[in-house]
Amino acid sequence: MKTIIPLFLFSASIALAHPIHEPGTVKTSSQTEAPLSSIIGHNGITYSIDSNWAKVSPEQAPVISSSAIAESKNGDLYVITDHPNNAFLVFKKDGTFIRSFGKGLEGGHSLEIFEKDGEEYIIHVDCGWHFEAKGWKATRPGGNITILKTDGTIMRTFKTPKEQGQGEGDKPFSPTDIAIAPNGNILVVDGYASDIVYEYTLNGKIVRRWGGRSEGPGHLNNAHGISVDRTDPEHPLIWISSRKQNQIKAFTPEGKWVETIDLPGAYAGQLFIRDGKMYTAVCWSKKDGTGGQQKESGFVIVLDAKTRKVLSAPGGTQPIYVDGKLQPIYQKEKIFLHGHDLYVDSEGAIYVGEWNANRRYPYKLTPANP
Repeated sequence: MKTIIPLFLFSASIALAHPIHEPGTVKTSSQTEAPLSSIIGHNGITYSIDSNWAKVSPEQAPVISSSAIAESKNGDLYVITDHPNNAFLVFKKDGTFIRSFGKGLEGGHSLEIFEKDGEEYIIHVDCGWHFEAKGWKATRPGGNITILKTDGTIMRTFKTPKEQGQGEGDKPFSPTDIAIAPNGNILVVDGYASDIVYEYTLNGKIVRRWGGRSEGPGHLNNAHGISVDRTDPEHPLIWISSRKQNQIKAFTPEGKWVETIDLPGAYAGQLFIRDGKMYTAVCWSKKDGTGGQQKESGFVIVLDAKTRKVLSAPGGTQPIYVDGKLQPIYQKEKIFLHGHDLYVDSEGAIYVGEWNANRRYPYKLTPANP
């Protein structure tokens, strides 16, 4: 049983504890193969695929979905999973497996690494759907937000909106993603239930709520990802994917709608911003771009951060604009199964996490023409 420490007692140093799993004789996991020589993408923004990036076996560190990825300040990559035996896997950027931890933290869906007073902490997002170790059976007891040290020590689990008298509707709290707000608070989007954004302090108190399934351009439907755009420090934006609308929407930190990016045909997740580009993983595409939601589909989208136009859609169809409007884009090659979230490192490599993808680990996309 892990010790729970109040947040105000954060210590001045973090020592890594013994992990649950350590790398031994590594046998690469069985992945759904994409040819390693494949080049995907458009308009000179192309990538080679490493489908066996993660040098680990299911016996060492089992996963159900490898949903999201984040980088620590020492360059290690943390992958969140929804397997009950390990919430987090840690890798080097070359795919070398380091350790896993977080047994008993279920429903892993998203994560965030942040620093406070020189220390790093990791946020675990439990979306409220808890899977058994085997099979694809899940219960829905409701989700929560937990802050841990990177050694697995639990610092605080937040009270849910309902527990704080701010719940919405009858569905259990089902957060899909979090982001660190410009003021240092935590933004939590309840994307599998109310689509409301809750702003928590680091001590777990809700101080603001906005969003939801309202009227007008700020309406959200399956708000699956949230991120903060600090390109203009004076006017930061909060980007939220309204996945069922095939849109990503920008808001002020107070929740006022600012603009919408249309991605017709693509059910996209969290927006990731780096070096003048925006990236997102697509969980499903519409059949032929305009039909029904296609099972086992997905790809990656790369946009220009200034113009908001799609530059490349690795795994998808060529992005085409007619009279300034993006035409429907959809899966062209069956490389990804339900792209869920992604991370882009300083070299431009993309690490793609997936949902319901035959228990495989993230793929790495390396720029083919850096």
